[in-house]
Amino acid sequence: MQLKKAKLQASIPTCSMADIAFLLLVFFMVTTVFRAETGLKVIIPQAEAAKKIPTKNLSNVWIAENGIVSIDDVLISQEKISIIMSRKRMINPDVIVSVRCDRATNYKLVEDVFNQFIDASVLKISLATTKKRG
Repeated sequence: MQLKKAKLQASIPTCSMADIAFLLLVFFMVTTVFRAETGLKVIIPQAEAAKKIPTKNLSNVWIAENGIVSIDDVLISQEKISIIMSRKRMINPDVIVSVRCDRATNYKLVEDVFNQFIDASVLKISLATTKKRG
């Protein structure tokens, strides 16, 4: 009488695979940090009435009192504003520029920045303000 040897099959247990995938998903969701735009430290002027604009096609431009300009959290020189904004307009023709400038900024500087926007054919411009209280 001959005994037959039982064939051993290698198998990978997959019963806890879904649990591991779910735990990894939760871990990455909890540990992910979303970076918010910080911009420059500017004191925005107040207005009687303010209107919210959509953030879909928005590009933020900060102008500090000392003349520093930042576009979407990148410090740039004033001569490059036109080049950068024309590239943004080529990528997205519906780009809206939200200008946030310090209330003590020299008006000549603001005018120069606006002329750069005109040179880049970016004509949808919003001036950011805070609403007056009281």
